[in-house]
Amino acid sequence: MTIFKKIAERAAGAVMLGAVSLAGLAATDRAEAADTVNFAMPSVGMLYLPVYVADVMGYFEDEDIDARLQVFRAGGGTAMAAVLGGDMDIYIGSTSAALRAIAQNTDAVIAGALMTEYASNVVMRGELAREHGLDENSSVEDRLAALKDTNIGVTGAGSGTHQLAIYMLTEAGLDPERDATVVFVGGSNEILAAFSRDRIDVFTLSNPTSDAAIRDYDGFLLFNTAAGELPGVADFLYISANTRRGWIDDNPDRAKRTMRAIQRAQVAMHDEETSHEARDQVHEAYFSQFEKGLFDEAWEAVLPAYPQSPEIERAQLERVVDFLNTFSERPFDGLDLDAAYTNELIDTEIN
Repeated sequence: MTIFKKIAERAAGAVMLGAVSLAGLAATDRAEAADTVNFAMPSVGMLYLPVYVADVMGYFEDEDIDARLQVFRAGGGTAMAAVLGGDMDIYIGSTSAALRAIAQNTDAVIAGALMTEYASNVVMRGELAREHGLDENSSVEDRLAALKDTNIGVTGAGSGTHQLAIYMLTEAGLDPERDATVVFVGGSNEILAAFSRDRIDVFTLSNPTSDAAIRDYDGFLLFNTAAGELPGVADFLYISANTRRGWIDDNPDRAKRTMRAIQRAQVAMHDEETSHEARDQVHEAYFSQFEKGLFDEAWEAVLPAYPQSPEIERAQLERVVDFLNTFSERPFDGLDLDAAYTNELIDTEIN
């Protein structure tokens, strides 16, 4: 029995333990939709903007979808397992977690691209960066070398932030087990609290958390991954919509309407007539704890990391596999990438 199957079975009937509903975060009044779709997400962050935009702009409602967003604090692996176990419908999170599930002969399938840059920025304590002589002109090699003997904060085990930390240490020629300490901290609030108290030296997380750490806590931007600054993870299918083949087959129309709402959100994010409206509503509903000006700057910074269509390219998955094989003890051998994803839910008339 694979680890994903074991986790999925344990999650069945108790999936809400450790999960937090986002329903109370959104202030919009919405009519009861005909079809419920349960989204499993590993955290609250700007990595998932297309889903938030589809919510606050009413695109889910337009498509007769009652979108229910749940945060699984235990990380992406647990969220993916909840989808495989049938308790949730779509995992919005790292493509790598879905590929791991697919490689273990599960029913998982990647159904849409949401973010095509590895936009978990890397921030280091300013004091430590200065000790290493780092500045905006420092080389990639010098930045990576500065990770030695640091405490690196990530959201959770197996998360995209965790994988990025391991990848960076490996690229630096360091042993992730001996040359640094990876600390499982939690979400944005926990990361900022630990960073502000010097309990972690470095962290990797998306905007606006990275922006807040730089502005308020003397953080140094080690890598702006949203802008593709870290080699090996540029033009990378980081966040995707992942589900079960069985769920699509059983609910083809519901699945297409769900993806159509997300696709409309992606278009709206890049449209000059709707982008600021979407930004303002998402801030109010999901990120009001962040100062509005800071959030607006973060929105503009991260926007290029989002495609205008959820269509998946095979080459994107090849890059994810190459990334994982860099540091993984379980390399992907014999994975059928063509069967790992589908573009059947994409509406070609939306552009």
